[in-house]
Amino acid sequence: MRLTPRLVAGLTGLAGVGMLLVSCGVPASIDSAPSSIEELCAEPLVLTCESGGGTTIVVVPGDAADERVTEFAHRLYDTDDEETSSEIVLRGESSDPRVLDPEVSAPPKWELTVRPAEPEQFEVALSGTLAAAAVPGAVGIFAQGWPHVTVETLDAFEDVFTRLSAMPLFEAGGTYTLQSLDEHLRIVHVPTRTADSAILEIIGIARDYPAAEVLLEAMESEPQYPTFYVSGLSPAQAAELDARLSDPRLATADVDGYALEYVLGSLGEYGTTYLGGTFGGVPAG
Repeated sequence: MRLTPRLVAGLTGLAGVGMLLVSCGVPASIDSAPSSIEELCAEPLVLTCESGGGTTIVVVPGDAADERVTEFAHRLYDTDDEETSSEIVLRGESSDPRVLDPEVSAPPKWELTVRPAEPEQFEVALSGTLAAAAVPGAVGIFAQGWPHVTVETLDAFEDVFTRLSAMPLFEAGGTYTLQSLDEHLRIVHVPTRTADSAILEIIGIARDYPAAEVLLEAMESEPQYPTFYVSGLSPAQAAELDARLSDPRLATADVDGYALEYVLGSLGEYGTTYLGGTFGGVPAG
């Protein structure tokens, strides 16, 4: 075919339109197919891929750029492969995990179930997870359903709680657990039940009683009525903490106006003894 000047100009114009479509993010071809899980597992971003028990776990660096992880996660979500497991988990691995014991695995930076999940839920979980992972000291972030986070150190706990509880992902509540070999501090935060001032008081108690087990427990679904437990105290410490918690300054610990109950356990000469009361001495019931 002889290329006349008019035909050359027309072809050049079509090429320009094609480049414009690509630059605007519109696929140049409607025939492009989603990548397979095998192709995605071969990407340079991926550290490991493991399949088993109906789940494929894809591990990427936890400190990779958000834009890169987001683009990859979308492609993973759109995977079209009959051999793919029913569930895909995307995990961000910490580059410098805090290891407390060689025999105890450190938590990953974050983890996200990619499939099955509704597109809107996936988008919210992905953006929320990456935002939470940017907070120093926050690891082990799991954003779907009732959110969870592990806090690396007690010194970072207050800052992690303050920043994450203000994020959309955690604004309706979440579980905050201190990374430790024993269960030193865990807080199930139900913002409609417990005031932030009470949460900060509980973190302070964990700091002041390093040998104790400090737990704010509640169901992770309705109905949610928190109770505060402290165990591993001496009788003198239990009496001291009982006076501290019943102080009227803590009367607003429960934002609903109901009493926030506590139980203090101590081991003495006659075995284990329990003291009970309410924050601020508010009448129970």
